[in-house]
Amino acid sequence: MFALDPAGYFTRHGKRVIPVGANYWPGSCGAEMWQHWPEREMQCDLDLVAKLGLNCVRFFLRWQDFEPTPGRYDRRMFTRLRKLLRWHEERGLLAHPSLFVGWMSGGIFWPEWHRGRNVFSDVELRRRAFAFTRRSAAICAEFPETVLAVDHGNELCCLPDCLAAPPAAVASWCAGVSASVRRSFPGALVVSGNEQTQVNADAGWRFGEQAGCDFYSMHAYPFPGWHTLPFDGMADPLGQSLLPFYVKCARAFGPVMVQEFGTLLTGGVKQCDNYLRAVLPACRDAGANGYLWWCLRDISARTHPYDKNAFEASLGLVDANDRVKPALRYFIEFARALSGAPTPGSANDDSVGLLWPDEYYPRDNPANPGNQPGELSRQMALAHFVLRSLGLAVRVVRTGDLTSASAPRTLVITGAKPTSHEVLRLTTWVKSGGRLVWHGVDALTWGPEVTTLVGATPVDFCAPSARGIRAFGRRWDFCEFPRNVLLEVVPVGGAVVACDDRKRPALLAHRLGRGLTVSSLALPEATFAKQGDDRSHRLKWRRWFRGMLDLAAG
Repeated sequence: MFALDPAGYFTRHGKRVIPVGANYWPGSCGAEMWQHWPEREMQCDLDLVAKLGLNCVRFFLRWQDFEPTPGRYDRRMFTRLRKLLRWHEERGLLAHPSLFVGWMSGGIFWPEWHRGRNVFSDVELRRRAFAFTRRSAAICAEFPETVLAVDHGNELCCLPDCLAAPPAAVASWCAGVSASVRRSFPGALVVSGNEQTQVNADAGWRFGEQAGCDFYSMHAYPFPGWHTLPFDGMADPLGQSLLPFYVKCARAFGPVMVQEFGTLLTGGVKQCDNYLRAVLPACRDAGANGYLWWCLRDISARTHPYDKNAFEASLGLVDANDRVKPALRYFIEFARALSGAPTPGSANDDSVGLLWPDEYYPRDNPANPGNQPGELSRQMALAHFVLRSLGLAVRVVRTGDLTSASAPRTLVITGAKPTSHEVLRLTTWVKSGGRLVWHGVDALTWGPEVTTLVGATPVDFCAPSARGIRAFGRRWDFCEFPRNVLLEVVPVGGAVVACDDRKRPALLAHRLGRGLTVSSLALPEATFAKQGDDRSHRLKWRRWFRGMLDLAAG
C-alpha cells in the first residue's frame, strides 16, 4: 500500500518511491481506447515504458464507456480495467487511474445522458458519479501494490460546469468522490488532476478546499496564452519559471505531483532541451514528488478531439519507432537520475517568502477583501522570477506559516490584500525581526493595523500616476496601483524614502520592534508584467527588487 511521508513524498512499505513516467492513450485510437481496446498495442506500450526506465502510467476512464445508460454498466469495460491494472502489475509499473475524463485535449466527454446538466450540482448526476466511483475503485482495490493513487479526473477545473456551479458544489463533489473512492478502496491515496487554473483563476478547485485529497497535482505547459504572464518562448527564463512557481503555490498547502507536463512542440531540439533542463530540476527543488510526461506517444487517430486540435496528436515522448524524440531525451536523463538523487531539504529562514493571502479566491466569498487570482498570480509569478534571478531561494507562504521555526526572515507582498487579522500576524512577525517588503498597499483595506505596520496614514485619493521617483540609482514612473488609485499618505512613525515629482511619498520605511517594513504605494509588478516578453527590461526589474530588499535589510 502506498502512503505519503512527512515530507510529502510517496512511499511503498515505508520506502520512498518517485513516480516518473507518462500519461497514456494508445497511438492508434487515442481517447477511444476503451471502445477499440487494442490489447497487443497497449501491452507493447507498457513494455516500452518499463524499458525506458520509467515506472508510472496515468490513464483515463471514460464515464460514457463504462456507464452508457444511467445505472447500467458495461461489464466488459470493468473487465478491461482489471486487465490493464494486471498488465501494470506484471511489469512492476505504478498505475495511476483517472476516473472522469470530462475534459481531455481541449474536448469534453460526457455520457449522452448527461444532457447538459451540471455534473457538480445536479443531484442525479452527482449520485451516478459517486456510484461509478465506487464501482471503479473496487477494481482498483484489487491491486493495492500497483495503484499509486486514484485521480478524480482530468483537469476538471477546465470544464464550463465549474464556473456555472457554486464553488461549494464543486467542493462538495470533490469530497463525495474522495469518500466514494475510500468506501471501496480504504487507504487509497486520492488526488484531483488539475492545472494552473488552481492558481490563476477561481474555478472552484481551491487549494486548501479539495476535501479528501492527499496531495495536489499541477499541470502546465510553455504556451504563453495559457498563463497570466507573457513570455518569449521555451528558452525564456521567465517562461521556464512558471511551472516551478505553480508547484510552490500548491506546496504551501500540501504535497504536490507534477502529474502532467510537456513542451507541446517536440521538434525543436534546442528549445525543448533548454526548457526541460531548466524546469525539471527547479520543480524537484520546489518539492514536487512525481513527474508524468504528456503523453507517451503521438496519436494517429483523427477522432474527437484530435480532429479539431491537431497539435494534441503530436506530443508523444517517443516516435513511431519507439525511440525517445531527440528534443525530449533530457526527461529520460532526469528520470534515471532521480532514484539516486537526494530530495530537497526542508524550508529554511534564508529563503524569501511570497505571501499567499488567506482569502485568495473571490467567488461566493464575502471575506475576500478584493484579491483577484488573475492579477495576484501574475504579480507573484513575476516577483518569483525576479527574486530567483537574483540568486535567492523563494517559497510561497501564508501568514499562518510565520509562527513556525522555519518562517522566512524576509517576506514580499506583491499587491495582495490581507485581512486585518493577517496584518496583525504580519506585525507580530516584523516586531520579532521580520523584514517585510510590501508592494501596493491597498486603499480600502488600510485600517489602523496597516498604519501601525507601515508607519503612515492615508490622507487623499489621487489619480493613478507617480512619476519621477528617484530610488536605487534611477528614475521610476508608475501608473499601476491597487484599485486604480494612488494614495497620498503622511508618515506616522515611518520615514519617507522617496517621493514622486509632486512631492508625494512613494516609498516608506518603518522600523517596528526588531524588524522593518518597507512599502511602495505603487504596484511595480503590475507595471513590469506589461513588459513581460521584452527581456531588455529585466535588469531594471532586478534593480528595483534588489533595492527594496536592501532597504528591508536596514
